[in-house]
This record gives sequence, structure tokens and C-alpha cells, in this order.
Amino acid sequence: MAQWVGNDEIESLRVELAEIGRSLIWGHRLSFVNNDVDDECALQWAAIKRLPTFERLRSSLFDENDGSNVDAQGKRVVDVTKLGALERNMFIDKLIKHIENDNLRLLHKLGERIDKCDLFIWIQYIVCISHLYTIQRH
Repeated sequence: MAQWVGNDEIESLRVELAEIGRSLIWGHRLSFVNNDVDDECALQWAAIKRLPTFERLRSSLFDENDGSNVDAQGKRVVDVTKLGALERNMFIDKLIKHIENDNLRLLHKLGERIDKCDLFIWIQYIVCISHLYTIQRH
């Protein structure tokens, strides 16, 4: 494959995969808080956390299942920069699926904040109008 792709493209792919790996590691940290995780998977993530920084950024747990049947036995620690074409496509598809969920959750939180802010501003507006009304009457 290196014959068909230039060195710059390979390097940019490595950088992108490293960023994706960091994103995946962060997503799994959040899932540990929300979900009950198997001990084996937790031990694998703990092993990844103990790696040196650059190796940790490139390492991730790769699930070879299609996503409908999540099993801790199907996961293995991989270097994301050394994935094959098919594995890379599966890996990126799973990340995109998680990113869409994260974006949706972020938009819901922003909507809730805006609704709270609008309510607060509306209450302040009513208080100001009532205060002006009482000042004008006196």
C-alpha cells in the first residue's frame, strides 16, 4: 500500500489515527463512569494507561465484532497506526458512530442551558419592568 500512497499521506494518516485514538480513549473513560464494565476490559484499559505517553496515544482496544454483539473476548490492544485497511474502516466507522452520539448529547445540554438562561433573563426582565412600574407610581 505504501507504493500507492506518498509519505506525506501516510504521516497525515498516522496523525489522524493518533487523534482518533485519543478521542476513543476519552470516550471509553466516560463510559466507565456510566456503565458497568467487565473486569477484563478494565484491566486492558489500565494496562494502556500505564504505557508511555506516545504509545498510549497510539494504543486502543479494538473490537472485531460488528457492534451488535459486544464481547470483552473480542477486544484486543492494537496500535492504531498499524491497522490494515479493513480494520481502519471498522475503527473509524465506530468512532463516527460515537462522535454523532456525543454531538447529540452536547446539543441537548446546550439547549437545556439556553432554556435556563432564557427563563432567567425573562424573570429579570419582569422584575425590571415591575420595579420601573413601582417607581413611576410613586
